[in-house]
Amino acid sequence: MSSPKNDKKTFINTVYNYDWSSTSLGPMDSWDPAFKNAVTLCLQTAFPAVIYAGRGWVQIYNEAYESVLMTKQYAIGKPFKEVWPEIYEQSAALFESVTTTGKGLFREDELYLLERDGYIEEAYFNYTCSPIFISDGSACGTFCLVQETTPKVLNARRLKILGEFGRRIPEVESLENACHIITKILGDNNTDIPYAMIYLVNHKLNTTSESLIARLITTTFDYDNESGWLFPDNLPEIPEIIDLTKDIDKNYNTLMELKREAATYSFLKCDSWPINLLIKDGDHIKVLLDDGSQAVLLLTKISLCEDHVLSAILICGINPRRTLDEKYMEFLKLITNQMNRCLLRASSIEEEKKRSKLLAELNRQKVLFFQGISHELKSIDL
Repeated sequence: MSSPKNDKKTFINTVYNYDWSSTSLGPMDSWDPAFKNAVTLCLQTAFPAVIYAGRGWVQIYNEAYESVLMTKQYAIGKPFKEVWPEIYEQSAALFESVTTTGKGLFREDELYLLERDGYIEEAYFNYTCSPIFISDGSACGTFCLVQETTPKVLNARRLKILGEFGRRIPEVESLENACHIITKILGDNNTDIPYAMIYLVNHKLNTTSESLIARLITTTFDYDNESGWLFPDNLPEIPEIIDLTKDIDKNYNTLMELKREAATYSFLKCDSWPINLLIKDGDHIKVLLDDGSQAVLLLTKISLCEDHVLSAILICGINPRRTLDEKYMEFLKLITNQMNRCLLRASSIEEEKKRSKLLAELNRQKVLFFQGISHELKSIDL
């Protein structure tokens, strides 16, 4: 196995041996000494670096920059528009401004919609863009240092959502109220969960023969007093009450695979939400919808009185601009944990209300009993 040092050397040799005469930059021997120095600096730095120069903004980059390209490999010597057509207008104007004004710039957590892994994804970057001055004093291109900050941005916004549960959980008063609070949190400008809905199933522990009924409690979709919930057409049918026993014999064996650079992910293809399958198997189910969008069904359970269990099914839409990878699933499972906390608090409050109501009724009966005895004793005395 070759060492990283040898890999870097091989990459640098590839750049120097490239047929630059086939590009607008011309053969390497014709390059201005100052531009050659910039190229050497770009190739030697350990930080992801790229140069855009010449007509069409031809790319020269170092080995570290390949992590930004992902599947857009072999882009050395290619015009910017050929490699990044999806952001050409946005970026070409920036390069033109830097070379024209001779002033560099810095951007932090800048959003770019890139197609570099089989789909259009949202990606965030810190970067500097500096002019490359040559001997005649003009700027012939730009030198960019790039740091992808997508994981940082995703973590920050997901932690904000999770933190909101801690702030709102004291507001929980009942099971239905808890569900509304959960969807309110998830529906507030949440890019990673475009929509959510919650079904509740109350059933006995370890009993499969009973009739399982799932009830839709709330969603993040708008509600119309005449039409009801306003669901988009791309989703499966969403009845407010589902008799799950009718789904027992349904076949859910159609799996679809989506290939990404890091891994291949499997999704269940189905025409209805596989809630019964989720309750049976537990954990979560990834679903691929007819329009190619994705959703995840997640399950949490809490114990109720008299061997009853409340199964809560959280259905979350997935951000079409992000891969449903392990980090994404970890976030969704943390959401489910917070949901469990809310429901446990709600169940505890409802049980306490029932006990209080029962005690109040017992006290009332006791008062009536003694009032009756007192009345009878008075009648005897008379």
